[in-house]
Amino acid sequence: MRIFVVKKWTLIRAAIFILIVIGAIVYTQLAFGNSVPASNISQAMPVCRVSSGEKTVALTFDTAFGDRDYTLKILDVLKKENVKATFFVMGLWAQEYPDVVAEISKEGQEVASHSMNHLKYTDLTESAVLDDANKAADMIFELTGYDTKLIRLPFGAFNAPVIMTLENAGFIPVKWSLDSLDWKGYDAKKIAGNVLSNVKSGDIIMFQNNMKETPEALCEVILGLREDGYKIVPLSEMLIKDNYVVDSEGTQKYFND
Repeated sequence: MRIFVVKKWTLIRAAIFILIVIGAIVYTQLAFGNSVPASNISQAMPVCRVSSGEKTVALTFDTAFGDRDYTLKILDVLKKENVKATFFVMGLWAQEYPDVVAEISKEGQEVASHSMNHLKYTDLTESAVLDDANKAADMIFELTGYDTKLIRLPFGAFNAPVIMTLENAGFIPVKWSLDSLDWKGYDAKKIAGNVLSNVKSGDIIMFQNNMKETPEALCEVILGLREDGYKIVPLSEMLIKDNYVVDSEGTQKYFND
């Protein structure tokens, strides 16, 4: 009889323990089931393109050093075509051309960061990465009053620590999904052909501001995109604001997709 009582209480304790575990699981699902990370930390990828229901693309321009600069001509094309784009401004370039940065902002174009010194973040310590990114953001704010969180990684170089460091500081690391290849010195027709033959919805299209053929190519690209039914928007407008993940290919998508 005593042995039966011991076994009975053992079973009762086991049943109680199982109920507690089940209750904890249910509570966790209810309490946190709808919480979503700002990005997919396990993948630690920059945003290269955006998956959305609309047929949209973003035109982006990197500023660079050199004895040639066609930013004002690019701005003229964008104004003529009534298109808003995103300029990823490098801090040192902004120091050399503050009036041009101000003109970009004045024209209603989006200004984002392309780092301060254009160093490979994969070669820097965590503190050095943050120091460079913050200095660039401060420079942009000083010149335009725009508090940007977008940062295009110098050389497109990244690793998991770099992405996590930037994200934890509130930045949104960005790369690109379609390179116009204007930097190769192609003529306008070839640049435009490369873009229009490869473009997909959600693409982040990259141009440079120091290539002679880029303004002319831009005219053809805008015309071609519109003919194909694409809507051209600034990158921040195309990005998903919350409840998203970035997958292993750099595609930003809604968490439940």
